[in-house]
Amino acid sequence: MKQRLYIFSDTILQRKLNTLYFQTVVRDEEDEFYDEYENEEEYYLSKEINIPTGDKKYIPVENVESIFAIGSVGFNSRFLYFLSQHQIPMHVINYRGNYAGTFLPREHPFSGSLLINQVEHFNNNDKRMTIAKEFVKAAAHNTIANLKYHFNRGAEVIDFMEYIEEMKKEIDNAENVNELMGIEGTIKKVYYSAWKEIFHFPVSFSKRIKNPPPDMINSLISYGNAIVYSICINEILHTRLNPEIGYLHQPADAKLSLAFDIADVFKPIFTDRAIFKVINKNIVSDKDFTTRNGFCRIKQEAKKKFAFEFEKKLITKFTNKENGKRYSYKSLVRKECYNLIEHINENKPYKAYRTKW
Repeated sequence: MKQRLYIFSDTILQRKLNTLYFQTVVRDEEDEFYDEYENEEEYYLSKEINIPTGDKKYIPVENVESIFAIGSVGFNSRFLYFLSQHQIPMHVINYRGNYAGTFLPREHPFSGSLLINQVEHFNNNDKRMTIAKEFVKAAAHNTIANLKYHFNRGAEVIDFMEYIEEMKKEIDNAENVNELMGIEGTIKKVYYSAWKEIFHFPVSFSKRIKNPPPDMINSLISYGNAIVYSICINEILHTRLNPEIGYLHQPADAKLSLAFDIADVFKPIFTDRAIFKVINKNIVSDKDFTTRNGFCRIKQEAKKKFAFEFEKKLITKFTNKENGKRYSYKSLVRKECYNLIEHINENKPYKAYRTKW
């Protein structure tokens, strides 16, 4: 079974015969705020530069589904060509914990007829809004599901739940994407305001701030969402959809805007639940973060702990009560893609995933 490979250490990536070769770069671990651009020369693969190295690992290429480069990585074009040959995407998450970009293999199973239909649904405002509204409705439902779960365990979030329910009613009244994103933004603002009632102890978090994240919760949100975007790209690439054509997010805003659309549905399920768990169970705490000049950065060990909890969620299986089949949470993302394809190609009603909890 192919697996996702997470790289947290500063690492040199190379091809060795038919394996992926990883060599850890040794640096001063106390320097949490090193400038990766100023120190870029440390990671060149030139033979003239003596690079101190640590652990070395060989991983068979057939065992790797995708690579998440969370630490600074160095590689050459031969390595990228090797990934391309084996259809392995590499996702880059920068030192701020934000999604930076993806190396996409050159060949994808795109369908010409599906591409035409994707574009047609984008250009037709009614068809585009039908899909975009469904993304927002499902995301709102999944945020309420999170609040309801914690309400049943004593969190005082009923007012927030009721407000979001009222905002959901406005979704169908939106006439264009800008109005719809305004409603989505309001729902998220209210949702994040409720988090202070969910955490088991006082946490410095009042609103979502991205660049830079000023506190540990904002840092975890950015980091978790970056992984969700990457997972969505992985699953889209296993279908015939073109990831550059989204419906809620403008293609000009994000090169792979469809991944951002689908990620909105699953961020409450993957990112947010992982955050609630690692904070409330004290898996990570203030000591796992360093702050300088208003930027709160996650330490390497905390990134590993969070990714471990995230991965456990992805591979967790549950039984679908409607058909009795077993699904992993990760498989829901690909199923979402196929449901969207059926809507675009066959005009079947599209209903984005809504969690039962």
